[in-house]
Amino acid sequence: MDGHATSPAESIAVPTREVRYRSHAVPLLQVFALTVMVIPSDTVIKAIGAGGYPAGLVGLFAFAAFIAATLLGIHSPLHSRHPVRSVLCLLWLSILASYVLMDRSALNMTELTGADRLLVQFAVITGVALVAAECLTSLHDVRRVVRVLVWGAAFCGVVAALQFWMSLDIAPYLRELPGFSLNHDTAAILDRAALNRVAGTALHPIELGVVAGMLLPLAVWLAIYDTDRSPRARWVPVALIAIAIPTSVSRSAILAVVLALGMFVVLMPVRQRVLGLCAVPFAIAAVFMSAHGVIGTLTSFFEAGTNESSAAARLDDYPLAERLVQQAPWFGRGPGTYIPENLLDIFDNEYLKWAVELGLVGIVALAAYLLLPMIFALAARRRTDDPELRLLCAALAGAALAAVVCSATFDSLSYPMFSNVHALIIGFIGAAWRLAVVGPGSAAIRTKPRSIAAYLGAAERATGTVLPAGG
Repeated sequence: MDGHATSPAESIAVPTREVRYRSHAVPLLQVFALTVMVIPSDTVIKAIGAGGYPAGLVGLFAFAAFIAATLLGIHSPLHSRHPVRSVLCLLWLSILASYVLMDRSALNMTELTGADRLLVQFAVITGVALVAAECLTSLHDVRRVVRVLVWGAAFCGVVAALQFWMSLDIAPYLRELPGFSLNHDTAAILDRAALNRVAGTALHPIELGVVAGMLLPLAVWLAIYDTDRSPRARWVPVALIAIAIPTSVSRSAILAVVLALGMFVVLMPVRQRVLGLCAVPFAIAAVFMSAHGVIGTLTSFFEAGTNESSAAARLDDYPLAERLVQQAPWFGRGPGTYIPENLLDIFDNEYLKWAVELGLVGIVALAAYLLLPMIFALAARRRTDDPELRLLCAALAGAALAAVVCSATFDSLSYPMFSNVHALIIGFIGAAWRLAVVGPGSAAIRTKPRSIAAYLGAAERATGTVLPAGG
């Protein structure tokens, strides 16, 4: 006996155990990501209309849940500081100003319905972006959502591959949901230069290609850091998403993947950058061997420049847009109210469309909405030393850059898959910003104390009182 009395608090040891904190927002965002990529957005509840597609309904639930949680005090936005909220606020101010000031007497019922539909669309975008930005509390949470998003995109790549190589379209079977009906009939397999030009589960091949190009860096990031999975499970989605890019036979898709991957590779650590650059020739060779004619067709389109028909049609949009903007230069004719009577008057440029509908004020808000998240991602990358978070920010910045540029090549926000994936992207950027400030592991793992004595010590520090150690 050494005379030292052991207190009960010291004699009872509790084994150390790490407990991952799981955000309740993760399952909601996972369902949203899955419905965006798997179920075509022309599948709607007829009574609701175009906004009643599955992903849109999940997004509206996210918006309502966020508002309710804030009003009930369950969630406090004041505790979640990130710049994405300011961008969304600016966008909403421009939309609401245009909505209030539009001349309803000069608009027909279809155009007024279009204005209401755009408000619903941006409620979905806002709900998803804010839930992701403020409720994903760790890199573990982000990985879980990105994993579902990437696998959903991989499934879309499988659908595109079947359409491209076998002319087999399984998308109609994905639309057969109880209570849902087809909103409008869109061809998933088009013809371009004797090639199948496919849309996968998207509404148009351009949407498929651009979204795949935006998501490819995220898929690579996940493959590098999702070490809980086998190498095959991590890299197969990367290959399937990459397949969707050439099968869309779209210059916008090539532009998206070059910008997104270019930003991603440039911001990689040196060793990963070298490996990434070495993989490029193999990827091009794989496209050349598996999809004969795609590279030559796309090269000819780029070489043709403005002489190619689709490029010429885009240039012809500018005189019409200028004439319409002059009629309501500041706040436009009203959000979502431009409904062309023929296909030739469709703006294949989101900036021109917003200039007509929301005026010059709306163009500033749209530019901020598309461009600033890329800057925020780069700023978040500079604020952290964590290699995984830095590479995530690089992937998100690349995706945002692709969205900025490709919105000038098609009316991007008119396509639900693009607008919803972009909402997730800016939500991830908001989450990355918060993690860069507080540390990527601050909320990810909570460790139970080693003993009851540790519990007592924590209670003493919290209350300022001395608790008895023994009986």
